[in-house]
Amino acid sequence: MKNVTYLFIFLLTVLMLTGCWSSKDIEKLDLLLGVGIDEGQSNSHEYSKEDLMNVTFQLVNVSGNQSSKTYSGNAKPFVNVNETGESLLEAAREVLLKRKNTLNGQHQRLVVLSSKVAQKRNMRELLDFFIRDPEARMSCLIMVTGGLSRDIMDTETDEIPSVHIKEVSDHIEKSNKLIEPMTLSKINATMEAKSSFLLQNIEKRNNEIILTGAAVIKGDTITQVGFLNEEELVGINWLTALTDGGIVKIKEEGSNKTITYELETVDSKVKPLLKNGQISFQVDTKVSGHITELLAETDELTKEENIKDLERQIEEKIKEQIKNSLEKIQQDLKVDVLEFHDYVRIQHPDYWKSHKDDWDNTFSQANIDYQVDVQISSLNMNINE
Repeated sequence: MKNVTYLFIFLLTVLMLTGCWSSKDIEKLDLLLGVGIDEGQSNSHEYSKEDLMNVTFQLVNVSGNQSSKTYSGNAKPFVNVNETGESLLEAAREVLLKRKNTLNGQHQRLVVLSSKVAQKRNMRELLDFFIRDPEARMSCLIMVTGGLSRDIMDTETDEIPSVHIKEVSDHIEKSNKLIEPMTLSKINATMEAKSSFLLQNIEKRNNEIILTGAAVIKGDTITQVGFLNEEELVGINWLTALTDGGIVKIKEEGSNKTITYELETVDSKVKPLLKNGQISFQVDTKVSGHITELLAETDELTKEENIKDLERQIEEKIKEQIKNSLEKIQQDLKVDVLEFHDYVRIQHPDYWKSHKDDWDNTFSQANIDYQVDVQISSLNMNINE
Protein backbone atom coordinates (compact mmCIF):
# COMPACT_ATOMS: atom_id res chain seq x y z
CA MET A 1 0.00 0.00 0.00
CA LYS A 2 2.88 2.33 0.86
CA ASN A 3 4.42 1.74 -2.56
CA VAL A 4 1.20 2.77 -4.26
CA THR A 5 1.03 5.94 -2.16
CA TYR A 6 4.65 6.84 -2.97
CA LEU A 7 4.00 6.24 -6.65
CA PHE A 8 0.94 8.51 -6.54
CA ILE A 9 2.89 11.30 -4.80
CA PHE A 10 5.71 10.95 -7.33
CA LEU A 11 3.37 11.22 -10.32
CA LEU A 12 1.56 14.20 -8.78
CA THR A 13 4.88 15.97 -8.17
CA VAL A 14 5.98 15.36 -11.76
CA LEU A 15 2.72 16.83 -13.08
CA MET A 16 3.03 19.94 -10.90
CA LEU A 17 6.59 20.56 -11.99
CA THR A 18 5.58 20.76 -15.65
CA GLY A 19 3.76 24.08 -15.17
CA CYS A 20 6.32 26.06 -17.17
CA TRP A 21 7.06 23.50 -19.88
CA SER A 22 5.85 25.83 -22.66
CA SER A 23 7.52 29.02 -21.35
CA LYS A 24 9.68 31.05 -23.72
CA ASP A 25 12.41 33.56 -23.08
CA ILE A 26 10.92 36.99 -23.79
CA GLU A 27 14.34 38.21 -24.94
CA LYS A 28 14.09 35.69 -27.79
CA LEU A 29 10.66 36.86 -28.97
CA ASP A 30 9.60 39.59 -31.41
CA LEU A 31 6.35 40.80 -29.85
CA LEU A 32 3.86 41.47 -32.65
CA LEU A 33 1.47 44.40 -32.04
CA GLY A 34 -0.03 45.05 -35.47
CA VAL A 35 -0.23 43.75 -39.03
CA GLY A 36 -0.95 45.71 -42.19
CA ILE A 37 -1.88 43.97 -45.45
CA ASP A 38 -1.53 45.59 -48.89
CA GLU A 39 -1.38 44.38 -52.47
CA GLY A 40 1.94 42.78 -53.37
CA GLN A 41 4.22 43.58 -56.29
CA SER A 42 5.39 40.59 -58.30
CA ASN A 43 9.01 40.50 -59.47
CA SER A 44 8.96 36.92 -60.69
CA HIS A 45 7.04 34.61 -62.99
CA GLU A 46 6.15 32.36 -60.05
CA TYR A 47 3.37 34.56 -58.72
CA SER A 48 1.04 37.11 -60.28
CA LYS A 49 0.32 40.44 -58.59
CA GLU A 50 -3.13 39.16 -57.60
CA ASP A 51 -1.57 36.28 -55.67
CA LEU A 52 0.76 38.36 -53.54
CA MET A 53 0.32 40.33 -50.37
CA ASN A 54 2.70 42.89 -48.92
CA VAL A 55 2.57 42.47 -45.16
CA THR A 56 3.80 44.95 -42.57
CA PHE A 57 4.62 43.40 -39.19
CA GLN A 58 4.76 45.97 -36.40
CA LEU A 59 7.04 44.73 -33.61
CA VAL A 60 8.08 46.08 -30.24
CA ASN A 61 11.56 47.56 -30.47
CA VAL A 62 13.38 46.12 -27.47
CA SER A 63 16.05 48.81 -27.75
CA GLY A 64 13.44 51.60 -27.75
CA ASN A 65 11.58 53.15 -24.87
CA GLN A 66 9.23 50.27 -24.06
CA SER A 67 8.39 51.21 -20.52
CA SER A 68 6.25 54.20 -21.44
CA LYS A 69 5.30 53.04 -24.94
CA THR A 70 6.12 56.59 -26.05
CA TYR A 71 9.05 58.01 -27.93
CA SER A 72 10.77 61.19 -28.86
CA GLY A 73 13.20 61.90 -31.65
CA ASN A 74 14.53 58.74 -33.25
CA ALA A 75 13.95 56.44 -30.28
CA LYS A 76 10.91 54.69 -31.73
CA PRO A 77 9.52 51.89 -29.55
CA PHE A 78 8.49 49.91 -32.62
CA VAL A 79 9.99 48.41 -35.75
CA ASN A 80 8.06 47.77 -38.97
CA VAL A 81 9.17 44.83 -41.08
CA ASN A 82 7.75 44.47 -44.62
CA GLU A 83 7.58 41.15 -46.41
CA THR A 84 5.78 39.83 -49.48
CA GLY A 85 4.23 36.42 -49.87
CA GLU A 86 1.32 34.48 -51.25
CA SER A 87 0.07 33.91 -47.71
CA LEU A 88 0.46 35.46 -44.26
CA LEU A 89 2.45 32.47 -43.06
CA GLU A 90 4.86 32.69 -45.99
CA ALA A 91 5.46 36.39 -45.27
CA ALA A 92 5.93 35.65 -41.56
CA ARG A 93 8.48 32.96 -42.36
CA GLU A 94 10.41 35.46 -44.47
CA VAL A 95 10.73 37.65 -41.36
CA LEU A 96 12.64 34.81 -39.71
CA LEU A 97 15.35 35.23 -42.34
CA LYS A 98 15.96 38.81 -41.17
CA ARG A 99 15.32 38.71 -37.41
CA LYS A 100 17.15 36.74 -34.75
CA ASN A 101 13.95 36.37 -32.69
CA THR A 102 10.70 34.56 -33.50
CA LEU A 103 7.33 36.27 -33.92
CA ASN A 104 4.86 36.09 -31.05
CA GLY A 105 1.26 37.25 -31.61
CA GLN A 106 -0.09 37.03 -28.06
CA HIS A 107 -0.03 40.84 -27.70
CA GLN A 108 -1.36 41.73 -31.13
CA ARG A 109 -3.79 44.68 -31.11
CA LEU A 110 -4.65 45.38 -34.73
CA VAL A 111 -4.96 44.18 -38.33
CA VAL A 112 -5.33 46.87 -41.02
CA LEU A 113 -6.43 45.81 -44.51
CA SER A 114 -6.05 48.05 -47.52
CA SER A 115 -9.31 48.58 -49.37
CA LYS A 116 -7.83 47.20 -52.60
CA VAL A 117 -7.06 43.91 -50.88
CA ALA A 118 -10.43 43.80 -49.09
CA GLN A 119 -12.27 44.26 -52.40
CA LYS A 120 -10.35 41.51 -54.22
CA ARG A 121 -9.98 38.87 -51.50
CA ASN A 122 -12.61 37.68 -49.07
CA MET A 123 -12.17 38.26 -45.35
CA ARG A 124 -11.98 34.56 -44.54
CA GLU A 125 -8.98 34.21 -46.81
CA LEU A 126 -7.26 37.28 -45.35
CA LEU A 127 -7.88 36.45 -41.69
CA ASP A 128 -7.68 32.67 -41.72
CA PHE A 129 -4.08 32.71 -40.50
CA PHE A 130 -5.01 34.69 -37.36
CA ILE A 131 -8.17 32.66 -36.67
CA ARG A 132 -6.26 29.37 -36.77
CA ASP A 133 -3.15 30.60 -34.95
CA PRO A 134 -3.34 29.48 -31.27
CA GLU A 135 -1.13 32.44 -30.30
CA ALA A 136 -3.42 35.03 -31.94
CA ARG A 137 -5.26 37.38 -29.62
CA MET A 138 -8.99 37.16 -30.39
CA SER A 139 -9.59 40.69 -29.05
CA CYS A 140 -7.39 42.02 -31.86
CA LEU A 141 -9.28 44.65 -33.94
CA ILE A 142 -9.85 44.53 -37.71
CA MET A 143 -9.94 47.81 -39.71
CA VAL A 144 -9.77 48.94 -43.33
CA THR A 145 -7.98 51.88 -44.95
CA GLY A 146 -8.60 53.45 -48.32
CA GLY A 147 -4.84 54.07 -48.62
CA LEU A 148 -1.92 51.83 -47.79
CA SER A 149 -1.86 49.95 -44.51
CA ARG A 150 1.92 50.27 -44.32
CA ASP A 151 1.50 54.07 -44.25
CA ILE A 152 -0.91 53.71 -41.32
CA MET A 153 1.62 51.53 -39.51
CA ASP A 154 4.35 54.10 -40.13
CA THR A 155 2.46 57.09 -38.72
CA GLU A 156 4.10 59.00 -35.90
CA THR A 157 1.91 58.99 -32.80
CA ASP A 158 2.59 59.51 -29.12
CA GLU A 159 2.94 55.76 -28.77
CA ILE A 160 3.11 52.64 -30.90
CA PRO A 161 0.60 53.15 -33.79
CA SER A 162 -1.21 49.82 -33.28
CA VAL A 163 -1.71 50.54 -29.58
CA HIS A 164 -2.73 54.15 -30.27
CA ILE A 165 -5.35 53.15 -32.86
CA LYS A 166 -6.91 50.52 -30.62
CA GLU A 167 -7.24 53.02 -27.77
CA VAL A 168 -8.82 55.66 -30.05
CA SER A 169 -11.47 53.12 -31.09
CA ASP A 170 -12.57 52.91 -27.43
CA HIS A 171 -14.07 56.39 -27.78
CA ILE A 172 -17.27 54.97 -29.24
CA GLU A 173 -18.94 55.72 -25.91
CA LYS A 174 -18.33 59.43 -26.62
CA SER A 175 -18.81 59.59 -30.39
CA ASN A 176 -21.43 58.25 -32.79
CA LYS A 177 -18.95 58.75 -35.64
CA LEU A 178 -17.29 55.44 -34.70
CA ILE A 179 -18.55 51.87 -34.97
CA GLU A 180 -18.50 49.17 -32.34
CA PRO A 181 -14.96 47.73 -32.59
CA MET A 182 -14.87 44.53 -34.67
CA THR A 183 -12.66 41.96 -32.97
CA LEU A 184 -11.22 38.83 -34.50
CA SER A 185 -13.61 36.62 -32.51
CA LYS A 186 -16.68 38.66 -33.54
CA ILE A 187 -15.77 38.83 -37.21
CA ASN A 188 -15.26 35.07 -37.24
CA ALA A 189 -18.83 34.51 -35.97
CA THR A 190 -20.24 37.10 -38.38
CA MET A 191 -18.55 35.48 -41.37
CA GLU A 192 -19.95 32.09 -40.36
CA ALA A 193 -23.46 33.61 -40.34
CA LYS A 194 -22.83 35.17 -43.79
CA SER A 195 -24.11 38.50 -42.47
CA SER A 196 -23.07 41.82 -43.96
CA PHE A 197 -21.16 44.06 -41.56
CA LEU A 198 -19.06 47.20 -41.13
CA LEU A 199 -15.37 47.63 -40.40
CA GLN A 200 -13.92 50.84 -39.04
CA ASN A 201 -12.23 52.93 -41.74
CA ILE A 202 -8.92 54.54 -40.84
CA GLU A 203 -7.11 57.28 -42.73
CA LYS A 204 -3.83 59.15 -42.57
CA ARG A 205 -4.23 62.91 -42.97
CA ASN A 206 -1.29 65.29 -42.64
CA ASN A 207 0.69 62.53 -40.92
CA GLU A 208 -2.09 62.03 -38.36
CA ILE A 209 -4.30 58.99 -37.92
CA ILE A 210 -8.05 59.51 -37.92
CA LEU A 211 -10.90 57.01 -37.63
CA THR A 212 -13.62 58.12 -40.03
CA GLY A 213 -16.52 56.33 -41.70
CA ALA A 214 -16.70 52.61 -42.29
CA ALA A 215 -15.94 49.97 -44.90
CA VAL A 216 -18.98 47.90 -45.96
CA ILE A 217 -18.50 44.13 -46.20
CA LYS A 218 -21.12 42.10 -48.07
CA GLY A 219 -22.07 38.90 -46.27
CA ASP A 220 -22.33 36.37 -49.10
CA THR A 221 -18.98 37.28 -50.70
CA ILE A 222 -17.22 38.58 -47.54
CA THR A 223 -15.61 41.28 -49.67
CA GLN A 224 -15.72 45.04 -49.40
CA VAL A 225 -18.36 46.66 -51.63
CA GLY A 226 -18.01 50.29 -50.57
CA PHE A 227 -17.60 52.91 -47.86
CA LEU A 228 -19.91 54.88 -45.60
CA ASN A 229 -18.75 58.41 -44.96
CA GLU A 230 -18.87 59.97 -41.50
CA GLU A 231 -22.41 61.37 -41.83
CA GLU A 232 -23.75 58.11 -43.26
CA LEU A 233 -22.23 56.21 -40.34
CA VAL A 234 -23.92 58.57 -37.88
CA GLY A 235 -27.25 57.79 -39.59
CA ILE A 236 -26.63 54.07 -39.09
CA ASN A 237 -25.89 54.61 -35.40
CA TRP A 238 -29.24 56.38 -34.89
CA LEU A 239 -30.98 53.18 -36.01
CA THR A 240 -28.80 50.69 -34.13
CA ALA A 241 -28.33 52.81 -30.98
CA LEU A 242 -25.03 51.10 -30.22
CA THR A 243 -23.65 54.29 -28.70
CA ASP A 244 -25.05 57.01 -26.46
CA GLY A 245 -22.26 59.42 -27.35
CA GLY A 246 -22.17 62.23 -29.87
CA ILE A 247 -23.47 65.69 -30.65
CA VAL A 248 -25.98 67.27 -33.04
CA LYS A 249 -25.36 70.75 -34.40
CA ILE A 250 -28.21 72.96 -35.60
CA LYS A 251 -28.45 76.62 -36.55
CA GLU A 252 -30.55 79.12 -34.63
CA GLU A 253 -33.18 80.49 -36.95
CA GLY A 254 -32.57 84.16 -37.62
CA SER A 255 -29.00 84.52 -36.32
CA ASN A 256 -27.73 81.34 -38.05
CA LYS A 257 -25.54 80.75 -35.00
CA THR A 258 -24.59 77.20 -33.99
CA ILE A 259 -26.38 75.41 -31.16
CA THR A 260 -24.80 72.16 -29.96
CA TYR A 261 -26.89 69.34 -28.49
CA GLU A 262 -25.01 66.57 -26.63
CA LEU A 263 -26.53 63.11 -26.33
CA GLU A 264 -27.15 61.45 -22.99
CA THR A 265 -29.07 58.36 -24.09
CA VAL A 266 -30.18 56.86 -27.39
CA ASP A 267 -32.70 54.05 -27.53
CA SER A 268 -33.96 52.32 -30.64
CA LYS A 269 -36.72 49.74 -31.03
CA VAL A 270 -37.00 47.77 -34.26
CA LYS A 271 -40.20 45.93 -35.14
CA PRO A 272 -40.34 43.71 -38.25
CA LEU A 273 -43.81 43.64 -39.83
CA LEU A 274 -44.95 40.83 -42.10
CA LYS A 275 -48.04 41.53 -44.21
CA ASN A 276 -49.16 39.75 -47.40
CA GLY A 277 -45.78 38.07 -47.69
CA GLN A 278 -43.89 41.39 -47.56
CA ILE A 279 -41.49 42.31 -44.79
CA SER A 280 -41.16 45.89 -43.56
CA PHE A 281 -39.73 47.57 -40.48
CA GLN A 282 -40.85 50.16 -37.97
CA VAL A 283 -38.02 51.86 -36.08
CA ASP A 284 -38.62 54.16 -33.11
CA THR A 285 -35.58 56.11 -31.95
CA LYS A 286 -35.71 58.08 -28.70
CA VAL A 287 -32.94 60.55 -27.94
CA SER A 288 -32.33 62.48 -24.72
CA GLY A 289 -29.64 65.09 -24.19
CA HIS A 290 -28.84 68.65 -23.26
CA ILE A 291 -27.70 71.88 -24.84
CA THR A 292 -23.97 72.18 -24.19
CA GLU A 293 -22.95 75.12 -26.34
CA LEU A 294 -24.85 78.13 -27.62
CA LEU A 295 -23.01 80.57 -29.83
CA ALA A 296 -26.06 82.81 -30.21
CA GLU A 297 -26.72 85.61 -27.74
CA THR A 298 -30.30 84.97 -26.72
CA ASP A 299 -32.40 84.99 -23.60
CA GLU A 300 -35.35 83.35 -25.35
CA LEU A 301 -34.12 79.80 -25.02
CA THR A 302 -35.90 79.12 -21.76
CA LYS A 303 -39.34 79.60 -23.30
CA GLU A 304 -41.16 76.29 -23.74
CA GLU A 305 -42.11 77.00 -27.34
CA ASN A 306 -38.48 77.68 -28.21
CA ILE A 307 -37.33 74.44 -26.58
CA LYS A 308 -39.97 72.53 -28.55
CA ASP A 309 -38.75 74.23 -31.71
CA LEU A 310 -35.16 73.19 -30.99
CA GLU A 311 -36.29 69.59 -30.41
CA ARG A 312 -38.12 69.69 -33.78
CA GLN A 313 -35.00 70.98 -35.55
CA ILE A 314 -32.84 68.26 -33.99
CA GLU A 315 -35.38 65.59 -34.98
CA GLU A 316 -35.33 66.85 -38.58
CA LYS A 317 -31.52 66.77 -38.64
CA ILE A 318 -31.47 63.18 -37.34
CA LYS A 319 -34.18 62.08 -39.81
CA GLU A 320 -32.17 63.56 -42.69
CA GLN A 321 -29.08 61.60 -41.61
CA ILE A 322 -31.12 58.37 -41.34
CA LYS A 323 -32.68 58.96 -44.77
CA ASN A 324 -29.28 59.42 -46.44
CA SER A 325 -27.85 56.32 -44.74
CA LEU A 326 -30.80 54.12 -45.75
CA GLU A 327 -30.53 55.30 -49.35
CA LYS A 328 -26.85 54.35 -49.35
CA ILE A 329 -27.21 50.85 -47.89
CA GLN A 330 -30.54 49.90 -49.51
CA GLN A 331 -30.37 51.49 -52.97
CA ASP A 332 -26.65 51.76 -53.63
CA LEU A 333 -24.88 48.98 -51.72
CA LYS A 334 -27.87 46.65 -51.06
CA VAL A 335 -26.59 45.29 -47.75
CA ASP A 336 -28.15 44.81 -44.32
CA VAL A 337 -25.44 46.23 -42.07
CA LEU A 338 -28.13 47.14 -39.52
CA GLU A 339 -28.47 43.46 -38.50
CA PHE A 340 -32.25 43.68 -39.00
CA HIS A 341 -32.09 40.03 -40.08
CA ASP A 342 -31.82 39.07 -36.41
CA TYR A 343 -35.26 40.56 -35.69
CA VAL A 344 -36.76 38.66 -38.63
CA ARG A 345 -35.04 35.41 -37.66
CA ILE A 346 -36.44 35.60 -34.13
CA GLN A 347 -39.93 37.00 -34.76
CA HIS A 348 -40.73 35.51 -38.18
CA PRO A 349 -38.67 32.27 -38.37
CA ASP A 350 -40.63 30.75 -41.31
CA TYR A 351 -40.15 33.89 -43.42
CA TRP A 352 -36.48 33.96 -42.46
CA LYS A 353 -35.92 30.34 -43.53
CA SER A 354 -37.29 31.05 -47.01
CA HIS A 355 -35.40 34.34 -47.50
CA LYS A 356 -32.12 34.01 -45.58
CA ASP A 357 -30.10 32.92 -48.62
CA ASP A 358 -30.98 36.14 -50.47
CA TRP A 359 -31.46 38.34 -47.44
CA ASP A 360 -29.45 41.38 -48.56
CA ASN A 361 -31.64 41.75 -51.66
CA THR A 362 -34.81 41.24 -49.61
CA PHE A 363 -33.65 43.86 -47.12
CA SER A 364 -32.81 46.35 -49.86
CA GLN A 365 -36.44 46.23 -51.08
CA ALA A 366 -38.08 46.41 -47.64
CA ASN A 367 -39.86 49.56 -46.52
CA ILE A 368 -38.31 51.05 -43.37
CA ASP A 369 -40.46 53.58 -41.52
CA TYR A 370 -38.72 55.51 -38.76
CA GLN A 371 -39.81 57.93 -36.08
CA VAL A 372 -37.48 60.09 -33.99
CA ASP A 373 -38.36 61.56 -30.60
CA VAL A 374 -35.89 64.11 -29.19
CA GLN A 375 -36.00 65.50 -25.68
CA ILE A 376 -33.89 68.33 -24.29
CA SER A 377 -33.48 67.35 -20.65
CA SER A 378 -31.42 70.35 -19.64
CA LEU A 379 -30.24 73.68 -21.04
CA ASN A 380 -27.09 73.30 -18.91
CA MET A 381 -25.79 76.79 -19.60
CA ASN A 382 -25.77 78.93 -16.45
CA ILE A 383 -29.05 80.54 -17.33
CA ASN A 384 -32.28 80.37 -15.42
CA GLU A 385 -34.25 77.40 -16.73
